[in-house]
Amino acid sequence: MQHRIIILAATLALGGSAPPVIAARHAAPVCPPTTAFTTSLDHLDGYRVYTGPDGDSAVEPLRIDARIIPLLTTGKKLGVIDLPKSGPRQPQIFVGAADVDLPMHRAPYKELFILLGGSLTFKTAKFSAAMQPGSVLLFEDVDAKIGHGGHIGPCGYVSLSIAP
Repeated sequence: MQHRIIILAATLALGGSAPPVIAARHAAPVCPPTTAFTTSLDHLDGYRVYTGPDGDSAVEPLRIDARIIPLLTTGKKLGVIDLPKSGPRQPQIFVGAADVDLPMHRAPYKELFILLGGSLTFKTAKFSAAMQPGSVLLFEDVDAKIGHGGHIGPCGYVSLSIAP
């Protein structure tokens, strides 16, 4: 180990840079923009595109309010954005805090959960899987004894939840 420190010190003294492995060891995670949301956000801004009176596409500003609720029993917060209702259940965007252990729980209703940003490790009593953006979970364990839980990664997560 001592020879590695000497080589690193000599490299730095000669104007070189630390090897990426050593530099990355102490670096904080760099979170992509899709997870830059925080649980303090209060709304999303966008546009509504609809068919206007002339039969052509028309546009108007759209503001969707967000709310902050407890994230299960973790003591952390969860941002919830209720999207316009298009079926039996209102689709929602969830914004979860970083580095949170999620306790085991059953699904409150059938839900298609699509991870848009960040990461999480999904667990049941007999299974575990790392979830990355684009991962899909179909929760149907509404009657489970133990249910599912997991761990939210270092950048938190952003997901879309819709009822199938």
